[in-house]
Amino acid sequence: MAGLFRRNSGTETAPALSFGSWNEFPKASPNVLQVCHPDWRGVRTVAYSFQTPVVECDDLALWGPDLTKHIDQADIETVVIQGWPPGAAEFADRLNRAGTRVKCVLHSSPAQHGAEVGEAAVVDEVLRLSRAGVLAGVGMAKAGAPEAFAATGYPVSYVPNRVPQMPDIRKRDLGPGLHVGVFAEPFWRKNVTTQLLAVGMMDDAIGHVLKSPGNEYLRGVEVVEHGEMPYEEFVSLQGSVDFNLYVTLSECHPSTPQESYLAGVPCLISRTSAVFRSDPELWDLTSVDEADNPAAIAEAGSRLLANHSEAIQRAALWMKQADQEGAAGWLAFIGS
Repeated sequence: MAGLFRRNSGTETAPALSFGSWNEFPKASPNVLQVCHPDWRGVRTVAYSFQTPVVECDDLALWGPDLTKHIDQADIETVVIQGWPPGAAEFADRLNRAGTRVKCVLHSSPAQHGAEVGEAAVVDEVLRLSRAGVLAGVGMAKAGAPEAFAATGYPVSYVPNRVPQMPDIRKRDLGPGLHVGVFAEPFWRKNVTTQLLAVGMMDDAIGHVLKSPGNEYLRGVEVVEHGEMPYEEFVSLQGSVDFNLYVTLSECHPSTPQESYLAGVPCLISRTSAVFRSDPELWDLTSVDEADNPAAIAEAGSRLLANHSEAIQRAALWMKQADQEGAAGWLAFIGS
C-alpha cells in the first residue's frame, strides 16, 4: 500500500501531527486519535477525511513508547490505527495495557488476501488481536467484507470512507491532445498496463502516469511519466487531464476517483467497489465490467467523455450523500 509521495524516508523522521503539538491536541467528545503511515497515500487520505486528529508514523515499534506517553498525558480515550503500519501490533498491545481503547480499520480486499502474503498476514494478526481483546474493534472499508467475516466468526464493522478533503488545486496546461491520467502504481491489481493499452486505442491520446510499467511494447503509446510528488501536486495533476482511468482489478473504497470528480474531471472505474453503485445510471456511465479488456476500457472511456457533464454533476450529488453516510458510520464505529 506504499503511495507515490516524495518525503524524507527512514525511521529517523519523527511522527507528524495534524494538530501541531501535543499541547494543542483538540479536546472533543469522543476523544479520538488516528494513526496512519505517511507514505500510504490512500490510507492517509482516508484518515484525514474523517476530520479527526491524525498522527503519521512510519515505525510504530520505534516511536510507540513515546506516542503512548503522549496519548496517556492527553487523556485520549480511543486510538484508531488506519491500515496496519510496521510495529502496529506491539503499539496496540502497549496502548491496551496502558488503558487506552484501540481499534483498527483495514483497507484491503479479500482478493488481495488471497494473492499477497503480507496482506493476509496483516488481516490474520488484526483478527487475532481482536479475539484476544487487545483491539476493541475492527472495521473494514470493503463493502461486503464485514458480513463475510462475521459469518466466519469474526465481528467486523463496515466503515466506508468519507469523501476526500481536497486542497486548493492549480490546474496545468498540458498542451494539445487528449490527456488521460492513469495515476496508480504499476503492480498487479492496479492494472496500469491494461489501461495504458486502452489509452493507445484512443485518438490523439497521451497517457500520464506517476511511474511507467516496464513493458517494452508500451513504447508505442505516448506516455508522460511524472514521478513521485506531494499530495497537493498529485491532485492538481489529476485535475489537469481530460479524464482519468482507475480501472483496477481489486478495490476497497477508492479515493482517487472521487478526487478526480471533485476536481471536475470524469474518471472511469471498475465495478469492484461500492463507489457510485447506489446510483445505477451513474454507475453504468462511470464504470466498466471488463477490467482486463483494453478495448472495452477505451470504449467505456469514450462514452464517459461524451457524457462528462452529466457524470460530474451526478457524482457530486452521490458524494454528498455518501459523505454523510461515511460520517455516520465513523461515529458509530468509534462510539461502539
